[in-house]
Amino acid sequence: MSNQCPATCHSYTLEPEAGFSLITLKEGEKMVVESGDFNSLLFLTKGNFEINSEERHDYVVREGHFVFCFRAFHYEIEALTDIEIVKAHFITPGATCDMIPFNSIVGKIKKISYKFTQVAMNEPINLLLESVKLYLGNSMKCNHLHRAKIQEMFIIFKFFYTQQIQLRTFYNLFDRNQSFVSLVRNNAPRVKTVEELADICGFSVQHFNNMFKQEFGDTPYSWMQKQRIQEIERLLVDTNVPLKSIIKMYSFTNHGHFALFCRKYLHKTPLKIRKEARAKREGAAAQSEN
Repeated sequence: MSNQCPATCHSYTLEPEAGFSLITLKEGEKMVVESGDFNSLLFLTKGNFEINSEERHDYVVREGHFVFCFRAFHYEIEALTDIEIVKAHFITPGATCDMIPFNSIVGKIKKISYKFTQVAMNEPINLLLESVKLYLGNSMKCNHLHRAKIQEMFIIFKFFYTQQIQLRTFYNLFDRNQSFVSLVRNNAPRVKTVEELADICGFSVQHFNNMFKQEFGDTPYSWMQKQRIQEIERLLVDTNVPLKSIIKMYSFTNHGHFALFCRKYLHKTPLKIRKEARAKREGAAAQSEN
């Protein structure tokens, strides 16, 4: 097949803003689906893989099924056999046509119990994927075509999958407030500043601050500081993680800096906190023996 689309066409791009790609992995190979601008659907057309994320661990996806990867989370895949995946990426479903806005079922989200899970591919989806693989095999990267196939995919979801399956699959998109809370809680441990947290969650700092105040009733800086204090106290009280490891983990300049932090916010030195926690555990153990 000859390529009729000129390379200078602005709609003919290597990475369409919404579209498909074909991924193959050999048994034992791994792949990371990074958090970023795009949500992804992974259609497993051959083999089986194991997926790990903040949502679920050691979950096996079987041939003929697909999973939704929310853009805020980090997913790692390991091929259990040779596999083939058709990956669809998009920012938002939007309205797939004027008559059936995709968000019309959002009001029912509170009735759904969410758990990351796979969904069986039906005949219309399989037919769609066959056409997509044909286009990809002929290096057809036109944005118009990819957007049209993404729209077709969501129309198939509307007409050939129940509302419950749609809601369970795209729960993180529909439940916007819960998604924001999940975004914050899952990404906060990975950053050091409010600006970094806003960026990784995909918001401007001003918009992030406003949403944060509505959902958490606190400023991002104050909340992050409280989370940091609580986690440091937990590490000192409930674990045997060396002090030097905690100092490095939370970017304290030295032991003195860490001790000042603990005295200010926990009202004791790190050694005293750990010593008292150890004595409390030993006392409880002695009582249980008696």
